[in-house]
Amino acid sequence: MAWFPDSPAVDIWSGPGFRYPFTRESFIEDLRFAAVDSYALRNADNTLAAFGQSYERYERGHLARLVTNPALRRQGAGRQLIEMIIANLKARRGYDEYSLFVYRHNEPALRCYLSLGFVFTDYPGDAPMADKCYFLTRKAGGKGQ
Repeated sequence: MAWFPDSPAVDIWSGPGFRYPFTRESFIEDLRFAAVDSYALRNADNTLAAFGQSYERYERGHLARLVTNPALRRQGAGRQLIEMIIANLKARRGYDEYSLFVYRHNEPALRCYLSLGFVFTDYPGDAPMADKCYFLTRKAGGKGQ
């Protein structure tokens, strides 16, 4: 996928354990496509605008691997995708709280998440990379709901 030109870009998006360079097959396998819910947001001309995944973690609906098409950043696609995922998690799974991890240096993503009502939360003791990431949560009924 051209959105990830190098290994550091893949690591920022995917977290640890995602292979690079990847093939189409290894990309799909490392996404754990069959094991987690995946979401794709397309714009009016059917271009992939944003992608993300969700699963249960820490008794919350956890959002992961969120990414916006580089050509469409700062146009609201990421916000729209996150709200779509949260609405789906609430409707299908009944979650009242949502979480995500974000690298501390990923300031554009951090600004987006904070603007959507996510707040800094104590880092889970069993989660890796506490020195590199923030753990954010949001209650149901937060911004956008």
